[in-house]
Amino acid sequence: MTESDPNALSLLLNPLTVAEFMHQYWERDTLHVERDKPGHFNSILQLPDIESLLSSHDLKFPAVQLSCKRAPVAVTAYTDEANRIVPRRLIEEYRQGATIVMSAAHQWLPALAGFRRAVQATLQLRCQTNLYLSPPREQGFGAHYDSHDVFILQVEGSKTFRFYEGGVENPYSHEGYDAAVHTPGELAETITLRAGDTLYIPRGVFHDALALDQASLHITLGVHAVTLRDALLEMVDVMTQSNPHYRRSVPIDLWQGNAGHGQMDDWSEDASRSLKTLLDCAVDEEHWKLARTRLLDGISLDNASDCTGLLSHPPDKWLPDTVIRIRADAGIAVERREERLSCRVPGQVLELADPLAQAFEQLLSRQRLALSDWTLLTHDQKQALCEQLLQANVIEVVTAEAPKQDVI
Repeated sequence: MTESDPNALSLLLNPLTVAEFMHQYWERDTLHVERDKPGHFNSILQLPDIESLLSSHDLKFPAVQLSCKRAPVAVTAYTDEANRIVPRRLIEEYRQGATIVMSAAHQWLPALAGFRRAVQATLQLRCQTNLYLSPPREQGFGAHYDSHDVFILQVEGSKTFRFYEGGVENPYSHEGYDAAVHTPGELAETITLRAGDTLYIPRGVFHDALALDQASLHITLGVHAVTLRDALLEMVDVMTQSNPHYRRSVPIDLWQGNAGHGQMDDWSEDASRSLKTLLDCAVDEEHWKLARTRLLDGISLDNASDCTGLLSHPPDKWLPDTVIRIRADAGIAVERREERLSCRVPGQVLELADPLAQAFEQLLSRQRLALSDWTLLTHDQKQALCEQLLQANVIEVVTAEAPKQDVI
């Protein structure tokens, strides 16, 4: 990410906008964004970052592992008795053709963590990052599909992705690929990624990948969709929690069926009407709003907090002429519900009531203001709101500039 473009999704999708991508490709079709810019992703990952990890961290299997379609590698070949990675043995197996896989690599690499945090905050969907380093002309995995949508960020080298017929249409997260059950069909398409390119693959699409004449390093950004099923289950939970009707047990005649033997051969129109009446789900707009709020709150809390700058000493006093501004990379999403405002930032959900909510909305609209502009708030309310926003890493204090003097 660059300072002029804090939206991490732009790093993935340019020249497409997020809206264009969502309407044309999301859950529908693969997308290959070609760029003649080999260093496009260098701000979030380079090969020396992996070498530094292997040199300085106590890594363990399965967070780091090897995969080779041609000749599977035993875990004991590159780990010790405590499943700790032995870097020199790992590298030797890599040189023999195995792909190095680092799961949830954002936990170790600060730039990648910031990228993942920003994408998750923007999409408001759970995300993860894995790294794949393949030797030249090697293949880590056979044909498979993922149960979540993925973006491939080609960092170094080139890799050919092959797509096959078959697969599963929009699988749920628990419907992962099983080689004993799922078989790829005929080859349907081939796409070659070069350093700086992006590839989007919808979940359920069969694919495999082969490194070309150079070692290939890519990031896989996994995005976990919130399905209609997820939303429906959350809405039903909201509805049934507040309605005592659904605390009743199933009537004995419906539960036991025919003569108490569990037979449903005598299913009647009366039984059908009775069941529909009992299970009538009067889902309304309020149920949807509450369910959506709960799902979004959960995603925000799942994200990693950004603690950059939080150990610096805050102002001793918040004075009327103190100028604050919204941090450019704060990852804020707000939702107004009557007299309250939910502010979601990575790792936190702030709940503000009016007039504090109104004051925060004023700050969001202007991005920068002096505390004296918060005319709706008392002195104590200004102090409290500033402290709360500072602790959430939403704002920063602007250093006052010295007055300009005329040049004679």
